[in-house]
Amino acid sequence: MTYLKTHSISSQDELETQSIAAAAFRPSEFWRLKEAGAFDIEANITSVRNITVWQISTSSGYRARYGCPKHHQVELHFIEGGTFCFQSADEEIEASARSAVLLKDTRKVTITASPGSRKLSVVIPFELVAPHFNRSHASAGRGLATLQSHVETATDIDIIYRIAAHLLYGLDPNGLEPDTAGTSALIRDAMIMMFVSLWPREEIRSDERPTFPRHLERAIDWLERHADQDISIEQLARQSGASIRTLQNSFRHHLSASPNAYILQMRLSRVHNELLTGSGDESIEKIASRWGFGHMGYFAARYRAQYGQAPSDTRKSRTDLE
Repeated sequence: MTYLKTHSISSQDELETQSIAAAAFRPSEFWRLKEAGAFDIEANITSVRNITVWQISTSSGYRARYGCPKHHQVELHFIEGGTFCFQSADEEIEASARSAVLLKDTRKVTITASPGSRKLSVVIPFELVAPHFNRSHASAGRGLATLQSHVETATDIDIIYRIAAHLLYGLDPNGLEPDTAGTSALIRDAMIMMFVSLWPREEIRSDERPTFPRHLERAIDWLERHADQDISIEQLARQSGASIRTLQNSFRHHLSASPNAYILQMRLSRVHNELLTGSGDESIEKIASRWGFGHMGYFAARYRAQYGQAPSDTRKSRTDLE
């Protein structure tokens, strides 16, 4: 199995850059800052177990536009030189060197890069971020909303930048043996946990804090206490005090997930956490069973889809690093 994929872009043509970007990463549009002006881009891109890290630099500057309407993602941008202007949803952020930007809504993004600019960026699927918020007994939607969009001095989150740079340049895809490739997953998970715990929060008054509908709050709080039990959507609706349809719509609108998907992510994160931090004495089957997984084949398939490796690889890679 290929755990890492790497690509490079070196181009002085917008259309060529668009073609390479679409093949290596995602569809994007690029333009020159001036119609008759120069255009150049240098970029290195690495995909590491469902996340993508890239570093891009330009002498000429450029404008770019892209969107991810079907996938909820978050993006981290560490500005290394020059100035970048980001437009996303209702936000417009101008960021200069030694600052960092968090884009929480990537459905439609426009970026303008000044001449001589450079940045290191990370795109993370929302479903990889959500379990880390869930483990700290805060919903992912509320947690993400409290994070600052623009960190003007990125010193306190330098560790996130350094881990991302290591994922981009420090791992050789040809040098990872199948039995040790789980190291990349641990590094990826460490970066996500650092992001959730260290990224600066907004200073919000208690009466201004983002809130969910009361029935959704009740459902989330009840799930946190009963994640290890058999749960039906009918039971959850009764606990929330809302109809099944209302509850389902609230989960999709505020958490970008159905109730069943949210429960699955929560349970997988509990198992993942025990594999990483538990004593190691219990079998994987016993841990999975405790968190509601009765069929090991189904559990293993969902775990691999979420974390990019088998549960046994998570435990083994943790042991290898101790």
